[in-house]
This record gives sequence, C-alpha cells and structure tokens, in this order.
Amino acid sequence: MTEKLTDQLSWEEFLKQSQKDIEITEVKPFNRLIAHSKNYFLISGYGAFTDGYVIVITKDFIPAFGLIDEENSEELNFIIKLLKENIEKSFNRKSVVFEHGMCACIGGLDRAHLHIMSIHKSSTEENLIKAINKTLYNRKAGIKYIKFKDYKLENIHDINHFVKISENKKSSDLKIVGNLLKIEDIKDLEEQKWPKITMPHINKGGHYVFFKSDFTNASFLTTHNFQTQFGRQVVFENEKYIDNIFKDENIKIQKKNEFLEPWKWQNYKFEANILNTMKVTKLFLKGLRKKHQKEYEKFEIKLI
Repeated sequence: MTEKLTDQLSWEEFLKQSQKDIEITEVKPFNRLIAHSKNYFLISGYGAFTDGYVIVITKDFIPAFGLIDEENSEELNFIIKLLKENIEKSFNRKSVVFEHGMCACIGGLDRAHLHIMSIHKSSTEENLIKAINKTLYNRKAGIKYIKFKDYKLENIHDINHFVKISENKKSSDLKIVGNLLKIEDIKDLEEQKWPKITMPHINKGGHYVFFKSDFTNASFLTTHNFQTQFGRQVVFENEKYIDNIFKDENIKIQKKNEFLEPWKWQNYKFEANILNTMKVTKLFLKGLRKKHQKEYEKFEIKLI
C-alpha cells in the first residue's frame, strides 16, 4: 500500500492550529504562523540557526514563485520589504532572500516557499561570495561523476573522497567528469527579473535556485540543479567566517554527532530562535499597521 503524502506546508492546517494572540512556548508542526495576506502566509522556519528567519508561502498549491500571477507580485514584494526591515531593525542584522523553485524539498508535496534569513551585520560581498563558492565546493557542484578504473561513482561521498585524492596526487586510474562550479559559472538568469524569468525553464520541468543579497556580485539566479537547502548552507558558511561565537557553538553541536550537519533543518530546529522570531516579528508587524495602513488593507494583511 502506498503511503499517503501530506502537505507539510498546508495553509489550512497552519490557520487551524494557530491561535490569535496566544504566545506559544513549544514548537509544533503547524503552530508557527506569524501573519497572512490575501495570497501568502508567513511562518517562523525550522532550522533557525540565525534569529529572524521567516518563510513566505503561497496559499495556493503551486510549486514555485515563477508560477504566481503577475498581479500578486506587488503583494509579495511588500511582504519581503517588511520582513527585511524587521531583521534590520529588530535584530540589528542584514538579510538574504532565497528560493529553490520546483524542488519538492519536503517529500513530494510542496508549495512555493521563499526564505528570508538574517546574516551577520558585518557581512560583506567578499564574505558571501566566499560562502557561496565554499558551498558549491562542498557539494561538488558541476561534477557529474568520478570514473575510477572500471567503476563509475556518482555518490557524493565517493566524489568527495576522490576529489581530495586528485588534489593531492595525479592518478591515471582516476577521471573526473565535469568541472567544479564557482559563482560566476552559475549566473545564467538575471536575478533582478526573478521570478517571472524562470517560467521557460519551469515549463521544461527544470529546477532553479534564487539567492538575493544586498550585493549584486553575491546574488544569483541559476538553472543548475543543486541539492536542496543551498541558501541555508551559504548563510551557515557566511556566519562561520564572521562570527567566532557562532562557529564555536556549532563545533560543539557537531562534536555530538559529526554526521548531522547543523544547517539542515531536519537535524536541528533551534527552537528558542523560532519562538523568539515569532514573538518579535508579530510585534514589529503590528507596529507598522498605521504606517502602512493602505497596504495592509489592500493586501489583507492579518496578524496571528
């Protein structure tokens, strides 16, 4: 018997299981709703290794923001603006915005979801480019497979092993098919035209990854098919470069189990940050109601 898939980003379940004006003290699957608008809803994201992490999700069941109606773009951009301002003013941090479109990230049933994640206020273009390239290297992006003698190896762990060998010594028995990518290799779509520019690629059944920072050179929109959570891993690497306290805390986490990577939301939820993000973001959005009364009414923004 085939197991029934469940919608882990179900708008109906989040609405049903979130109570207005009730401060939660324990994180559960569907009680992280912060606010919602006419077409989108906002939740505090699992795996919040930095404060202020919010995910914007479509109420309609569509798999990528490249498929949203053009008339709903203004509403989306306004929400992004509010959340970036919240991170800047409430948490004294910078922010990045990213999406893995058409990813089926959580097991097959998936709605379009956009991540707004905070990064250290000292983050620079150089740090972010370094973090992006480090993530590309860690995932061996661009390498199709390794051929060793008569064996074809496609598993990422095998590829990692043999790439390290190849960096130290040459072997006539080893052939690497493909080339390691860097950020300049993956900018094949104009990120300023996200999300609509992705439509031709989506129509071919393709995935895309969108990553937007405050720096043009450290932003990209690519049709390369990376593994999921690419943006989260970039943020994680960036924090390690800049924040020694963050780096030390995650070294302690990894010492407990070196195989569980802290940037993967399935491994660590960071519950205290989730709860704090919900509380602070609700208060911030409530405080902006008078300032943006016209937009709040136009886009039917309601707080939980």
